[in-house]
Amino acid sequence: MSAPLPDQATQTIAVLTTCLVQALAERDPELLPVFQEKIQNMYAEIRDNTYFPSETLQAVGLVRDLLKA
Repeated sequence: MSAPLPDQATQTIAVLTTCLVQALAERDPELLPVFQEKIQNMYAEIRDNTYFPSETLQAVGLVRDLLKA
């Protein structure tokens, strides 16, 4: 069984964050690989920490996935 889709607010935050990072990376091409590494590390940290709600993990994962596309 797959995980439920993120709610609309989570999707909106992820899309806006992705657009912002992409726009900044147009001015500084070194930013994108650094950001991708950091978001991957953050995803792993959040996944392994029960403090964060599942929506936070979904948002971080969605940004990570959108930046790979």
